[in-house]
Amino acid sequence: MALPEWHIAVKLAEQPLAPKSILRLPETELGECPLGGCSISHLKQLITGKLQESMPDPELIDLIYCGRKLRDDQTLDFYGIQSGSTVHVLRKSWPEPDQKPEPVDKVAAVREFRVLHTALHSSPAYRDAVFKMLGNKESLDQIIVATPGLSSDPVALGVLQDKDLFSVFADPNMLDTLIPAHPALVNAIVLVLHSVAGSTPLPAPDTSSRAMALGSYRDMPGTSSCEGSS
Repeated sequence: MALPEWHIAVKLAEQPLAPKSILRLPETELGECPLGGCSISHLKQLITGKLQESMPDPELIDLIYCGRKLRDDQTLDFYGIQSGSTVHVLRKSWPEPDQKPEPVDKVAAVREFRVLHTALHSSPAYRDAVFKMLGNKESLDQIIVATPGLSSDPVALGVLQDKDLFSVFADPNMLDTLIPAHPALVNAIVLVLHSVAGSTPLPAPDTSSRAMALGSYRDMPGTSSCEGSS
């Protein structure tokens, strides 16, 4: 009788348009632990072993599933990962953008991310409107044009094109990592969230930048069409 076999789809964050890689995980590969009891740390080793050319070291990657960064000491069962699930692979060592990094107002970014991140996770209508806008190619193209440095940062582009990754990165706790490595992504996330706020109710922080962003990008394609979504 054949041993049970799992398959997990793996998607590289910096290659959002590339097809998923399918990893087949027979029980013999997982050692003595049951399939669902496999640790995230061991899963990283299996992934890097199968994708050695692009991902040679398990210590240099993070795994994302359903908008959550996976901890090495937890198991597949803990995160609800089952056969057929898709796991995103994110490099910890990110390439520097080719262009000169654009300035980011860290104080304003922290304030904006806190308010907007709360709305993103507490309002289904607002969250759906954000993802609907990001799924609109014309809107995404305008965001890229409006944010210098974004087009030369493949990780940032991958984040904007994937719901799970966007949910992870639109978090104020990520700013210390994002500002030096991906400043354009910080500005793009604020731009996306402000643009959607023009058509979907949002708890208003006391900032002048929010009003300015809304005035500049209220007519961006994909924003008005989000009104009334749920």
